[in-house]
Amino acid sequence: DGDPALAIFGAGEAARRPEGPGQNVTPNQRALALRFGVFDRFFTNAEVSPDGHNWSTAAYTTDYLQKTVPSRYSGRGRSYDYEGTNRGTWDDPQVPDDDVSEPAHGYLWDLAARRGITFRNYGEFVVPVREGGRVTGYRGTKPFLVPNTHPRFPGFELTIPDQLRADLWIAELAEFSRRGEMPALEIVRLPNDHTTGARPGQPTPRAMFADNDLALGRMVEALSRSPFWPSTVMFVLEDDAQNGPDHVDSHRSPLLVISAYNRPGLVHRFANTTDVLRTIEEILGLEALSHFDHFGRPLRDVWAAEPDLSPYAALTPVVPLDETNPPNTAAARATAFLDLRTEDVAEEDLFNRVLWSVIKGPAVPYPGTRRIPAQEMFGAR
Repeated sequence: DGDPALAIFGAGEAARRPEGPGQNVTPNQRALALRFGVFDRFFTNAEVSPDGHNWSTAAYTTDYLQKTVPSRYSGRGRSYDYEGTNRGTWDDPQVPDDDVSEPAHGYLWDLAARRGITFRNYGEFVVPVREGGRVTGYRGTKPFLVPNTHPRFPGFELTIPDQLRADLWIAELAEFSRRGEMPALEIVRLPNDHTTGARPGQPTPRAMFADNDLALGRMVEALSRSPFWPSTVMFVLEDDAQNGPDHVDSHRSPLLVISAYNRPGLVHRFANTTDVLRTIEEILGLEALSHFDHFGRPLRDVWAAEPDLSPYAALTPVVPLDETNPPNTAAARATAFLDLRTEDVAEEDLFNRVLWSVIKGPAVPYPGTRRIPAQEMFGAR
């Protein structure tokens, strides 16, 4: 269920052909969806990043989080007290053992710790480590994350290409392959699909999205050529869907479920973030984090009986990854008003309009907000 008019990076039948405009920017996400299945009724539980990271890792948002997000997003000066941070960082060398937004049952990694299974974190709930004013690495913001986080894998830092993140992950995968053992649960963050708008001298939105797309494709290729491919599944989802219009509902978002047991085709059932978490928990034998994932509907119906072990070959986007924004444009001047230092600080509506005008062109009218009727949503079950 797609509206081609809203597709930013290529639309219509041309985008589905190998030579179509989609190949310019997102060839891997398109190829992965066509090979492993298209979920056109996936919705995020979250509205924005603060609750999005909780929904994606804890299946719950706390009272403090729910009450403070509106005041932060209405520009009243509230700090970022989420993702395990206090005012966006932890300067104290002693990592606190809890945070104000932590749910009672903790996060996915806490389930892993209680179950005694191995875990590795790449860029989630991390802050930079600085020495002499220079970033020398990254540290988890929770005690359990500190020893289980890749110390050089960046968090949300859009000046760092996702290719570097893919390089770090693939290098560790090669080491795990050499040892013959891979962590049972991993969380990996690839943030550059956020883009930096039309900021002069920075990569264009399509270059940043192509960087994100290629990083994902390279990771899937490496996994599919590893000894872990027959027994591993990768879930690719956004923590929230706040940026960009949709003709069904503002919470609808892409979902990829990638494994040797997934097959092509359309998955039209309703699914949300906590359904994905319930699936992960069921595969790994973990308990639930909240009543939302406890009563979630696992994606049990997407697996084939026999695996397809053929490897995936990453596709290189046509758009150059070093393509940069020009100066002195209307979009560049509008971007100057956007705070892009951390996720979701920038004024959302202005950011959306900048991206739309840069990618679609100023002559294409910006679409309004749409939401799915409840009757249709429940009918999609």
